[in-house]
Amino acid sequence: MSPELIDPQRLGLENSRPTKSSDCYALGMVIYETITGHLPFHKHADLTVFVNVLKDIRPAREAGFADSLWGMLELCWAPQPSSRPNVEDVLQCLEKVSRSLEPPPGTDGEVDGGGDRDLAGCSASASAFSHFIPAAFRGLSVFRSPVAFLSP
Repeated sequence: MSPELIDPQRLGLENSRPTKSSDCYALGMVIYETITGHLPFHKHADLTVFVNVLKDIRPAREAGFADSLWGMLELCWAPQPSSRPNVEDVLQCLEKVSRSLEPPPGTDGEVDGGGDRDLAGCSASASAFSHFIPAAFRGLSVFRSPVAFLSP
C-alpha cells in the first residue's frame, strides 16, 4: 500500500483513494515479489510494514535485479506520487531487461509460467521470471489502457 493511501494528510490530501500513482507503487511491489518469490517486508509484522512505508523505507535489493530494473522499482516507490513513472514506462523497462538477459540454461528461451516458485534452479539470477514478466503483463488490459474507475 502506498504512503498516500496509508496517511493521505501527510501529503496534503484530504482522503485516501486509489490512483494511477498508487497503482504504480503497488506494481513495483508485485514485480519485487515476482522476482524474489516472497512478499516485500516478508519478515515484518503488518504494523511494521505500514511504519516502514511511511518512513520511506523500501524493500532491500536482492540478487536477480538488473540495475535498470531496480532503478525503475525505486521510481515506482517514490514518496511523492507525482514522481512515479507511468505503467507504460515500467512495462518498457521490463521488456528491455527481459531482452538483455540470457535465458536460463536448459530452457531454450521458453519459461514455464506455472505456479512453481523453484524456477528450476534459476532463482539466484531470476532470469526466468525476468523473461516471463513482460509476457504476463502484456496480457492484462489494465496495462494497455487507463483503469476505468479511476478519475484523472
